[in-house]
Amino acid sequence: MNFGAFIWGSCGSLPSPATSDEIRQKVLAALWEARGTAFESQRQVEDFVDQLPHSLQGTYRANTSCVQIETDEDAIILCDAGTGIRDYALSLSPETKPRTYHLFLSHLHWDHIQGFPFFGPAYQAGNRILIHGFHQETEAVLRRQMEAPCFPVPFESMKAEIEFDIREEGSVFDLGSVQARAIRQNHPGDSWGYRFEQANKSIVYSTDAEHLAENRSDNASFIDFFKDADIVIYDAQYTREQVDNEKRNWGHSDHRTAIELAGLARVKQLVLFHHEPGFLDARIESMHLQALEAAQSSQGPRPRKIRLAYDGLRLEA
Repeated sequence: MNFGAFIWGSCGSLPSPATSDEIRQKVLAALWEARGTAFESQRQVEDFVDQLPHSLQGTYRANTSCVQIETDEDAIILCDAGTGIRDYALSLSPETKPRTYHLFLSHLHWDHIQGFPFFGPAYQAGNRILIHGFHQETEAVLRRQMEAPCFPVPFESMKAEIEFDIREEGSVFDLGSVQARAIRQNHPGDSWGYRFEQANKSIVYSTDAEHLAENRSDNASFIDFFKDADIVIYDAQYTREQVDNEKRNWGHSDHRTAIELAGLARVKQLVLFHHEPGFLDARIESMHLQALEAAQSSQGPRPRKIRLAYDGLRLEA
């Protein structure tokens, strides 16, 4: 049974690819790490690069939010339509047959829908696209972002059969062998997290959710929603200090809160997601290490595995 997730976009707020200067600094640092090493084959070079920190061999900041839930079903399940959904579409073979796509939207902020006008399958007749969510204005917003003066190609140019499945709180989604349910999250205008279950496996997609300091000890609903999940993909855009101060009520969370909630919920694998686009990759790794040290010193429960999301990361439940 195949059940997992693939990260197509992990950056928060707006796309933030590395600049030429950042790439140069990464190359310089990698070359310095390799000083004195005599490589005798391409494979040795690849092995050396693979053991470098991801902040040197890659980046955490590229496309905005899009995660694929991978299953054995023929239908495709995608969470959010940030710019990562374009890369998903580009990965498809030209011979890909018409199929059904389930697109689950957490909310309608720009970084979660801005890739939809570039979603190739929407322009192909024969495809069926079901857009699931909880915001009544979903269709109007997706149409409006493709109107002049914002975009040159109108929504009506999309030839696929597009349906809007807007639900009420408490709904359960039946996707063949996969079932999904949702939870309302603390974010300006509300956002929704989703839990996908297949057989005895579960994956939670929970981004753009703020857990305020005065409520952290009483997050029973989220602990229950995350309970025993194989994978939780969680918003960790800021530091704990930012969330408690200048970023308060901006609707995002932090690494330490993620570890605490996931630990209490007995989550197996926690994936920290929706990275701050203004932070360099080295800072994101440093924030992560500081949160791990704080969690270790607190001696509270922790997930079995904790990692940082990046575009191209495949996760197995």
